Amino acid sequence: MVSTLRTGLILGILLLFPFACAPAAESVSGTNRIVVIGDLHADIGVARRAFLLAGAIDDSGQWIGGDLVVVQLGDIIGRSDDDRPVLDFIFDIRRKAEAGGGKVYALIGNHEVMGGRVDNQAVGRNSFADFQDLPGLEIDDPRLQKLPEYQRARGAALMAGGHYAKMLAEFPAVLKLGNTIFVHGGVVPRWAEYGIDLINEEVSQWLLGNAIEPNSIRGVDDGDRVVWTRQFSFNVDYYDCTVLDESLRILGAQRMIVAHTVHPQITARCDDKLWVVDVGMSRAYGGNMELLEIINDEVSGVIRP
Repeated sequence: MVSTLRTGLILGILLLFPFACAPAAESVSGTNRIVVIGDLHADIGVARRAFLLAGAIDDSGQWIGGDLVVVQLGDIIGRSDDDRPVLDFIFDIRRKAEAGGGKVYALIGNHEVMGGRVDNQAVGRNSFADFQDLPGLEIDDPRLQKLPEYQRARGAALMAGGHYAKMLAEFPAVLKLGNTIFVHGGVVPRWAEYGIDLINEEVSQWLLGNAIEPNSIRGVDDGDRVVWTRQFSFNVDYYDCTVLDESLRILGAQRMIVAHTVHPQITARCDDKLWVVDVGMSRAYGGNMELLEIINDEVSGVIRP
C-alpha cells in the first residue's frame, strides 16, 4: 500500500510538471570506456585537469573523447572558491560531450543538497561574488533572510527552485550503468528497495522547487541517505560488505562506486565490489588526483597524472 501511494504521488507530480524529469536508471551495454571522477569541490583548475587526464578534452576545453563516458560523483561545489566556474564548466562539457558522441554524467552530492537547502556552510570565502551578476535571482525569498547579505546571491542561485538548482535537477542522485552503481554516498538496502528511479525523480522535483526535500537525501553525515552515508567509504568491515552485497543483489549490479570520504588513493573493498574514489582533488584537500577507469563493464585500473 505504501509503495502504491508513493508511486501515485510521483505520477501526479509528473502530470503537473511533465517537462521536468530526472534521468532514469540506465542499464547500458556496449559502453567501451567509462572514467570516474570524484569530488571536485569548487576547484576549476582541478576540474579541467581531471577531464584532460581522462582524455575527454584538449587544452582548449574541446571534447576529444569520442564515445567516452565520464561519471562525476557529485560535490561539484563547496569547500573551495570556484562554485560558479565549476558548475558552468560541467554544464558546458556535458553539451560538448553529447555533440561529440560521448556522455558526461554528474551526480548530486551532499554539497548540492546543502545548496538546495540554502545552507552556505563549508563554502569557500571567495565563492559568493561570482553569483552577484546572475540575472533573475529572487533575492527577497524568505529562505535567504538567514544569510548575510553578501551570501544571498549564491543562496538564491542554488536553493530549490533557483537558477542552478533547476539545472542540477537534470542530474541523478544514483546512476546505474551496466553492472555498476554510481552514487556519492552509497545505497543501502532500504534505498535499493525504494528504487533508483523514484529516488532520482523525487530529488529532481525538489531541486525544481516542486516538492519538499525527499527522505532519501535528508539528514547529515553518518545517516543512511544516498548522499550522506559513509557506511561504504569509512572503516568498511565484513558487516558493511554483507550490506553491500544485499544492495547489489536488489539493484542487479556487481559493484558500487562511491565518493564522499577522502582517501589517500582510490581504494577497493569487499572483493573489489566497492570502490571509493574521493582522493581529495580540490585544493581544499591537497590536490591529489586519481581517476578510475572501467572498460567493457569491468574496472580496468586507476589513472594518475
